[in-house]
Amino acid sequence: MKNGKAKVIETIGLKDEQGKAITGLPIMPGLVGSTNEVALTENLKLLSYDNNGLDPEGIALDSKGNFWICDEYGPFIAQFDKTGKLIKKYAPGNGLPNILKYRIPNRGFEGITIAPNGKIYAALQSVLDIEGKTAKTAKFTRILELDPESGRTKMYAYPIDQDNYKSPKDAKIGDIFAISNNKFLLIEQGKGKDNNMRNIIYLVDIKEATDISNIRVEGKELEFVADKDQLYKTIKFPTKKIVFDLRANGWKAEKAEGIVMCPDKKTIMVINDNDFGITINVKDSERKDVKIADYTLYADGSLKYKEKLAEPTISIVPNSEEERNTYLWVIKLPEIMKK
Repeated sequence: MKNGKAKVIETIGLKDEQGKAITGLPIMPGLVGSTNEVALTENLKLLSYDNNGLDPEGIALDSKGNFWICDEYGPFIAQFDKTGKLIKKYAPGNGLPNILKYRIPNRGFEGITIAPNGKIYAALQSVLDIEGKTAKTAKFTRILELDPESGRTKMYAYPIDQDNYKSPKDAKIGDIFAISNNKFLLIEQGKGKDNNMRNIIYLVDIKEATDISNIRVEGKELEFVADKDQLYKTIKFPTKKIVFDLRANGWKAEKAEGIVMCPDKKTIMVINDNDFGITINVKDSERKDVKIADYTLYADGSLKYKEKLAEPTISIVPNSEEERNTYLWVIKLPEIMKK
């Protein structure tokens, strides 16, 4: 970095075991990791699928120089060597707990980090929607622990700030970073019930937290438990306390999705996701205040709005200045953060 600007000096493309480039195209419906999405060109023409496709959301470097990347399609965790070639891929039912397949589409793993002891931790962006029934009832999202040496996993129930959202699924994790073997910096964010964005950095401690991997209540996963008091009697949640409220200190971007703590244990760096600096603009002469998600595209290329044929003008445009820029915040804490 020089004069406040960062320069890209090298890029490393991700490749499968055979050396073929991995794309961001969605996975074919019916396979593990599929979100049932289809990829389209800017002219709404169908693109192909990539059954090795990834939607990377977090990256961490291990002691051997290998890259660990988490993805929100699967959700998957993938280990790559220094050249970007895939070493191993973990998926729900294949190295990861099968329950993770119930992630809300495109709300899989949003952050990944490696603790000093070498264990991998990945945080789901949002609550699980088990069998389509828990997105509005779950009181926590899950933090996964993966021991790369033994392959054993654990899961912890990170308690979202439920009272601040209209629905549990509105809470989103932005990233996670290990500052010790049991303490993490974690970004929780999302639109609150007051319609204002929340972007808060928490210190989360799992030392006394319960591994919820095999815990059920009346034969059902804990996401089904509606009684908050019953849940707290059943398990111990990780503890959490606010470290820094980004938005209260001038943060304006919607998504804070990268966090690290520097070796001084006093400096935190946070970066946003600018969504490529673009957004989709929709204009419809017959309707007002429409969004692209309001329309259904049919195989013959036609668009319908609530079952009625529609002919909107759809274009890709720059998003707002606040959103299209990339911001790197450097936060100096008043004292060293204890492990």
